[in-house]
Amino acid sequence: MSSSVGLRRAWGWASVALVLLLSACGTTRLIDSEVRSFRAAGTGPVNDAPLHYRFERLPSQQANTSVQDQIEALAAPVLAQRGFVLDAAAARFTLELRMSLDTVNRTGGWRADHHFFSFGTGLWSEPLALTMQPPLYRYTVQLLLRDAADKTVVFESSAQHEGPWSDRDKVLPAVLLAALRDYPNGTENTQRVLVDVLPDGPRLRP
Repeated sequence: MSSSVGLRRAWGWASVALVLLLSACGTTRLIDSEVRSFRAAGTGPVNDAPLHYRFERLPSQQANTSVQDQIEALAAPVLAQRGFVLDAAAARFTLELRMSLDTVNRTGGWRADHHFFSFGTGLWSEPLALTMQPPLYRYTVQLLLRDAADKTVVFESSAQHEGPWSDRDKVLPAVLLAALRDYPNGTENTQRVLVDVLPDGPRLRP
């Protein structure tokens, strides 16, 4: 295959991806995530109000505050849907939160060309690969909820979605909502959780 043919195909797939992204802006999408969640053994009820919390940042997250600010801004409205109130002064819980976005190398394996920690650079900041297939993205969310008083783990969850959508500000909140679906009880077996992405935000599908 000549380089010119490959380039035309690459730009063709780029056009397809752009059409998908633009069409998604005004429509409802279904985001399916694989979720595993755990409630710590021996913990008492954790779903009674008030669910005041504060974000707890790991050293690596403290080193990149602008990225973590954006992650937490995406997360706060989703957490509010599940009854959590961001209140650092009166926090009952601390929340460690990680979000990432990777692109799939369809010739085998994963590559982290567009990891979420390059949040401000944009997904198309690198040259497009001359592939025969459109890009595929993997979104991952991990959260760890602790009792703010004694630091014991209360709830742990992880969720992952794989699909064609590159608009992380829409998809990552949907994956986070999926990760919170079984709070406060958890379910150790992997569950497929469906979330609709609506113009006003993500909503769990019954």
